[in-house]
Amino acid sequence: MRVDERVEEAVREAYRAVIAKDGDRLASALAGLNEDEAQRAVRYAVFVVGFIVNDVFRNGATEAELSGLADKIIASESSWVELGPREDLASLLSAAAGGDVTATSTARADVVGNTFVVGGFLLTSFRLDDQRWWDYLDEIWAAMEAAE
Repeated sequence: MRVDERVEEAVREAYRAVIAKDGDRLASALAGLNEDEAQRAVRYAVFVVGFIVNDVFRNGATEAELSGLADKIIASESSWVELGPREDLASLLSAAAGGDVTATSTARADVVGNTFVVGGFLLTSFRLDDQRWWDYLDEIWAAMEAAE
C-alpha cells in the first residue's frame, strides 16, 4: 500500500508538533483531513508505534518493559499533554505492537492523540544516533509499504 501524500504530510506535521510539544499545532495538523484520511493517518501512526516497539523489543516486550516505556513517555511528555494512566499507555503500546489498537484499554477518544504523541516520542528516542527522526519515519513507512 502506497502512503497517501496528503495524509503523509499531515502525519509528519503532527510528529513535528509532538516534538515541539505543541498541542494546538498537533490538533491543527490533523484538522484538515476528512474522515477517511484521518483514519488512514491513525493507521499510519499505529504502524509507526508498533514497528518501533517491535524493533526495540525484538523478542517481544514483557508487561514490565511496556510499563517502563510508558513511564518514560509520560515523564517526557507530561509537561504539555495528559496521556492518562501508565497501564492504558502500556496497553496502547502492546496493542500497536500487535497491529490492533482496538485491543487497547485506552479510551477510544484518547487513542488518536496518544498514538501520535507516543509515535513522536519513539521516533526521537529510538532512531539511530546519526539519524534524523524523519529519516527513521521514511524507513518505517517503506517497511509498511513493502508489507502490504
